[in-house]
Amino acid sequence: MSSFYGRHKLWVWAGVWILTRAVMVVQVGFWNHTTGLQLEDTGLVYQPWSETLSEGVLPTGDTWQYPPGAALILMVPRLGLGLTGFGQSFVATMLIFDLIGLALVATLGRREGKDAGVWVWLLGIPMLRTLPILRFDMSATVLAVGAMLVIHRRPAWFGALAGLGATLKVWPIVLLLGEWDRRRLLRAILAAAVAIALVFATSAVAFDGNQFGFLGEQGKRGLQLESAASLPWHLRQLITGHPPNAVLRYGALEIDSNSADLLAHLLDIASLVALIGAGVWWLLRKRAIDRGREDLADVALSRDFVFTVVLLLMVTSRVLSSQYLLWTLGLAAVLLSTRGTRLARPAWIMIGAAVITAAAYGPLGADGPFPIYGSPFNMVVRNLAVLVAAFDATVTMALALRAERPEPVPKRTTGVEPATSSLGSLRSTN
Repeated sequence: MSSFYGRHKLWVWAGVWILTRAVMVVQVGFWNHTTGLQLEDTGLVYQPWSETLSEGVLPTGDTWQYPPGAALILMVPRLGLGLTGFGQSFVATMLIFDLIGLALVATLGRREGKDAGVWVWLLGIPMLRTLPILRFDMSATVLAVGAMLVIHRRPAWFGALAGLGATLKVWPIVLLLGEWDRRRLLRAILAAAVAIALVFATSAVAFDGNQFGFLGEQGKRGLQLESAASLPWHLRQLITGHPPNAVLRYGALEIDSNSADLLAHLLDIASLVALIGAGVWWLLRKRAIDRGREDLADVALSRDFVFTVVLLLMVTSRVLSSQYLLWTLGLAAVLLSTRGTRLARPAWIMIGAAVITAAAYGPLGADGPFPIYGSPFNMVVRNLAVLVAAFDATVTMALALRAERPEPVPKRTTGVEPATSSLGSLRSTN
C-alpha cells in the first residue's frame, strides 16, 4: 500500500481534493433544489458590496473593515468565470485559490520529504465546512503560504506576496518578521511597499472613497463573542447557564458590558506588547546569529516564529472570527511540511481548534447570517486550545534563543591528541 501511495501520491491528493471540495460545494447548496444556495456572507454582504464597487465607489458603513485589496478581489467573481451569479463565481474563485494553496504546500512537502502538511490542507480545511469557500480569507492565506515557501530564498517575492496579502487582510504583513538578514529584509520591505502602493493606487483609480477608512472602523470594534478573551463569559455561561449579553455591532456579535469594553482596550495594549516582544526576539536572534549561532538562521525557525506571532495577535485581538482559523491551518500546513520545525505540537493543537470551531456552531437558520452558538463547552475548549497553542509556541521560541550550541572540542597544541580526536579523524577519512 505504501509503495502504491509513493508512486501515485499526486493522483491520490488530486482525488481527495476533488472529493472533499465536492462535499463542501454540496454543503453550500449546489444542486439542492429544495433549499437552494446557502451563501451566507457571500450573498448577504459580499454581493451588495460588489454591486457598489461596480459603480466605482468603495463600500461604506461599519461592516466595511478591509484594505482596498479586498475590493479588488470582490470584483473577480463579477468576471463570471463561465458561471451565472455572483455566488457561484465567488465559490469558484476561492476553489481556485484553494487549489493553488494545495499546489504550494505539496511543492514544499516534496522538497522537504514530508506529506503531513499536504494532508492538513486536504482534510483540515473541510473541517471548517463552507467557510473557506464563502470568505475571501482563503486568498490572503494562500498568498501568505506562498510567501512562507520563498522566505530567505527570494526576498523580493517574499515581500511582494506578504504585501499583497496585507492588502486583503492586514495580518500577512507580520510575515516580514520572519526574515532575519537585514539586506534581504530591506529588499522584502521594499517589495511589500511597492505591492501595497500599487494596490492602493489601483483602488484609488477604480473606486471613489477613503482608501484608509477601514482603519477607523476596525478601531471602534468591541469584544467579539468569539474572541479568545471572551473565555470568562463562556465559562460563566457553562457554570450558571446565563449567556453573555451579546449585541450586533460592526457586523458581528459583541459582548455588551463595561468590563468587556475595558478588556477590549486592554487587548489593544496587549497586541502592541506582543509586537514589541516579537521585535525584541527578532533583534536577539539577529545578534545571536551574528555571534555564530547558525542554528538560529534555519528557515524552519523563521516559519515557526511567524506562526507564533500570528497566534499571539489572534489571542490579543478583539475579534476571532471562525474564518481566522483558516489562517492558522494554512500556516500549520507549512510548518508540518518543514523539516526541523519546533512547533509541531502547537500546529496540531490549532488544527484541533479548527475542528472544535466547526462544532461550536449550529446551522444557519432564521436568525440570519450569524451562526447559532451551540454548547458553551465547545467555545471554552476552543478558546483554551488557542491560548495553550500560543503559550506553547511562545515558550518554545524563547527557549530556542536560550539553547546553546554544543561547544567544539578544543584543539591541543602539545602532547598526544586525545583518542576521541583520533577516532574522529579516522571517521572523516572513511
